Amino acid sequence: MAQTSLLEAGASAASTAAALENLQVEASCSVCLEYLKEPVIIECGHNFCKACITRWWEDLERDFPCPVCRKTSRYRSLRPNRQLGSMVEIAKQLQTVKRKIRDESLCSEHHEALSLFCYEDQEAVCLICAISHTHRAHTVVPLDDATQEYKVGNQTYDTYMGKEHTYSLS
Repeated sequence: MAQTSLLEAGASAASTAAALENLQVEASCSVCLEYLKEPVIIECGHNFCKACITRWWEDLERDFPCPVCRKTSRYRSLRPNRQLGSMVEIAKQLQTVKRKIRDESLCSEHHEALSLFCYEDQEAVCLICAISHTHRAHTVVPLDDATQEYKVGNQTYDTYMGKEHTYSLS
């Protein structure tokens, strides 16, 4: 079970979001721009929804072009890509996890991103909280900066709420 502290997760959120976005692009059909449904691979190696490529080639009797690279095939060669279908399901699950993490990373009062860290109160705060009366005179730094300060060896300590927090993606 992979565990990581919330502060460490905040520090790597941008790279994780980029990786998830890349996975979503690869798991999407370039015809309908949705997640692949019944993915098939054609002769040139590109993948499409079975229904999308079938419609794309609907009125053709020969020389079937790829919608991406335009390479033509003499036959309607559609091979199911079950492994990619499984990866599409994983991408959908990760999108759900991403939404959940994003929602948990919002200020409960202002519904803004918890992007700052208040040293006095030992908690993550949003920009509105940081300039409010409650935190105005406090030392507030970007959450990423606080993350770097609390890294000790391979262990990252999360001072959010005064104790170490971990979560797992399982």
